[in-house]
Amino acid sequence: MKIGVVGVGWWGKNIVNTLELAEAVDRVVVYDERAGAYEVFWNNKKTDYAESLESLLSDASIIGICVATPPPTHYELSKRILLAGKHLLIEKPPAYRTSQVHELGMIAASKKLVYMLDALYLFAEPVQKIKQILDSGELKKIRYIQMFRIGDELRRPEAGIQRIQKTMFAHGIDVIEDLFFHDAAVLLYLFGDFNYRSSEKLRLYDPSLCDTARIQLMVQNVPVELTLSWTLAGRRRGMVIHGEECIVEYNALKNENQLTKYDLTDNCQENFSFPAVAPLGALLDFYMGCIMGKNTNPFGSAFMEKITSIWRTISDEH
Repeated sequence: MKIGVVGVGWWGKNIVNTLELAEAVDRVVVYDERAGAYEVFWNNKKTDYAESLESLLSDASIIGICVATPPPTHYELSKRILLAGKHLLIEKPPAYRTSQVHELGMIAASKKLVYMLDALYLFAEPVQKIKQILDSGELKKIRYIQMFRIGDELRRPEAGIQRIQKTMFAHGIDVIEDLFFHDAAVLLYLFGDFNYRSSEKLRLYDPSLCDTARIQLMVQNVPVELTLSWTLAGRRRGMVIHGEECIVEYNALKNENQLTKYDLTDNCQENFSFPAVAPLGALLDFYMGCIMGKNTNPFGSAFMEKITSIWRTISDEH
């Protein structure tokens, strides 16, 4: 299998290096318009470099492409890739309008192509375990769901407000555009649907772009509170599902016992530990399995349209 990657910034590099190790991949062909973008891959054994996007798209041996470019480019790039007959794994947001996502899904369907969102965190083993707990019926009468993606960027030496200003704010990206798709995808995967209620946005370090948001959602008549922040103190990433007899807590930043199930009737708890394996490899294996017809893609246009629609509603509110 020969896979292309368009865009090799911070995340694109991870995709290339992970594909380099994949047994199913013979060659990785990279395209990035920025000068010097390929230097980091000189020692890669299976990585080649396309001179242009046109040469990448015209290469009949490349059957799938992963796109990790800035969000404003996603719609036009996706359309060109799908019209060229290539399977596509796209970063979030897939496009800026739900109608565009629908259009791309129709093109993919007409050409029998995989059009899939990079729903990375769905491939984390703790999330898969939560899905198993929910499907088993162990977690009865859910009352409340909390979700957190708090970065504490201001006090981290390798991050800081300068990084946010030079990257996100400089490109007009707020915390909702950056982070909402991750947790919304987890919620949609675990519960099948959700609806929007309200949001509160804090613009602490830029007058027009929020760095913190508290979003109220509803799933199966259960309230959900999602907190997204680059700036609040105390790094936190995960979720807590409050049931009548049981609470399930997922702490994605712990090295062990990331998932704990508290039985409220017996006053006991059960811990679940998982290997410290990045989910990107599992995601890319699944994508390639979809291309080969081994897997069914549940993260296609309908999945993306739902999240994009609610994201746009939140983003368009002042």
